[in-house]
Amino acid sequence: MTTRFNARLVLHRFLLIGFIGLTLIFAGCSASYEETVAGVKIPIPNGMTKSQTKGIQLSLPGFGGAQASFQGNLEPEKIVEFYKKEMPSRGWQPNIELTSKGGMLTFTKEGQTVVVMVTKSDGGSSLSVTVGATGR
Repeated sequence: MTTRFNARLVLHRFLLIGFIGLTLIFAGCSASYEETVAGVKIPIPNGMTKSQTKGIQLSLPGFGGAQASFQGNLEPEKIVEFYKKEMPSRGWQPNIELTSKGGMLTFTKEGQTVVVMVTKSDGGSSLSVTVGATGR
């Protein structure tokens, strides 16, 4: 009887630890959501919402792309750190980085360029994401 009780206790602990582990994994996944800009899925940190203004579509000979803007209460430095970590983990190569209390980051992948601009605003931060591709 003691063996059966111990086995049950071990099983319950194992299930509890597994549940807690899954909860933490899924909580980590909710740190961002994706927004499609010019056909490219771009991660956007939670806390940033798309601006009401309509995004810009660019179509020039040899270049095509689009731009989307976001507003939120996150610190600009946190947004910059988010993109420095998130974009390379998705296969984007970092290029230009100009940062100081916000800034500009650029990334390239498969002939496309993403420019992320972060500025401090009255209510928090503004985020602008521009996606462009050459050869279109």
